[in-house]
Amino acid sequence: MTDPRTPVRDVMSRGAISVDEKLTLRSLAAVLTELQIGVALIEGSDGRVGIASERDVAAALAAGADPDEVWAADIAIDDLVIAEPEDSVADVADQMVLQNVRHVPIVERGIIVGVVSERDILPVLADHARATL
Repeated sequence: MTDPRTPVRDVMSRGAISVDEKLTLRSLAAVLTELQIGVALIEGSDGRVGIASERDVAAALAAGADPDEVWAADIAIDDLVIAEPEDSVADVADQMVLQNVRHVPIVERGIIVGVVSERDILPVLADHARATL
């Protein structure tokens, strides 16, 4: 059993998929689907990094966005909720709940080294809950 005090480094997905800000929503959706991932980092030409999830794509399309005319940059969230590799699974889970996010980039020395998602954290919390019942 993994303990919720375990560093998030042990459960995160290593690396992160980055796409260009000029990728269309249709292309972004194709990347997320092909790689079976829920989120991609959006690299801006100015060096800024945002994040866009499958939920962001769906929300934009539901609002009437043309999938061939709206860019990844148009839906990217620039105010990232981040964590460090040594932060505990429990602390990152708390931040996810408080900030209402499902994916958190993991940053080490200013570089994104991975992403942790609800899918990564939930099994740890469920195992811990079962063990303490």
